[in-house]
Amino acid sequence: MNHKIWLEKSPGKLLLTDQNDNATAISPHADGQPDLADLDMSELGASAAQRTIAVVGDAWTLRILRSVFRGQRRYGDFLQGFGVSRAVLTDRLSKLVSHGVLSRDVSGGGHPEYRLTERGLDLWSLFLAMWLWEIDWGTAQDPDTWAPDVPRLQLTHTGCGQAMRPALRCQHCLGLVSPFETRAEARLVPSSPSSALSPVAASAFRRARQAVSAGSDPARPSQRLIRLVGDRWNSAVVAESFRGTRLFSQFQEALGIAPAQLSDRLGELQQLGILQARAYGGTRQEYRLTKAGIALFPLTLEMVRWGNRWLWPEGDPLTIQHLPCGHALDARWHCGACEQVLLRETVRFS
Repeated sequence: MNHKIWLEKSPGKLLLTDQNDNATAISPHADGQPDLADLDMSELGASAAQRTIAVVGDAWTLRILRSVFRGQRRYGDFLQGFGVSRAVLTDRLSKLVSHGVLSRDVSGGGHPEYRLTERGLDLWSLFLAMWLWEIDWGTAQDPDTWAPDVPRLQLTHTGCGQAMRPALRCQHCLGLVSPFETRAEARLVPSSPSSALSPVAASAFRRARQAVSAGSDPARPSQRLIRLVGDRWNSAVVAESFRGTRLFSQFQEALGIAPAQLSDRLGELQQLGILQARAYGGTRQEYRLTKAGIALFPLTLEMVRWGNRWLWPEGDPLTIQHLPCGHALDARWHCGACEQVLLRETVRFS
């Protein structure tokens, strides 16, 4: 069933404040906006997103990739930069190389250097989406954030020379992209050995949580994104939420997750202020995205885009339609000052 989609005239209003424990779920038709249950997003690329999560959805993996984007290349740089154990670091680097995200360069004759491949470089826009969420909802809001996780506070577009806030726009109509204005349609893609997840990725949906010191508050901004994207099951539950999944049984069926694990993740996502539980049908509960959760939509789109491009060699299995213009969504990040398309080479953090 198709539903009318209201055009969001104030896209920034979902990103006003960090609500922490008082996070409020979007209610049906509040302020004239539809609830996510009204959106036809039942095919929002969970497979593509989950494949991306299986490759990069780990706290140490994200830190390694962020360090490489910042110019660090050597094993010792990573070891010294954020205190990871040698065993964990070796494991994560090996997996990134096996997934084709990093290459191990020994041409210099000295210590090996780890460099981003074309596939790895294409993750820049995912990290841009993560940075924007951190600024609005995460580590930038917490003065006690661990130094390696502190985001750079200013983004400059070298094309116009202006410090700016990036905006995700449809390339056809240049309208801002929001979850209330998209519809996804999947097509069947014949399976093949090359399209299947590798054994490493297929087994990646296990608990890979960074240890949190006793007494720390998981709802603190400094804990939020690293425990969302850095925990594969948390990421998968959030991606599934954007498909309109609400009920415990629906999450379990869609993700193939054990009941105890699912209860744990749903509880944590509520504690993080990403989901809110509501009574449904008596004793049953449904789980809805809060404003902070909806603000994760660009990250989900980036995961779908990257997964479609690099992990589905037969071609994109998913088409997302931008409803205001009716075209297949080609979402790109634009400069908030001059509105030109941002490229990896034209953005600078400081």
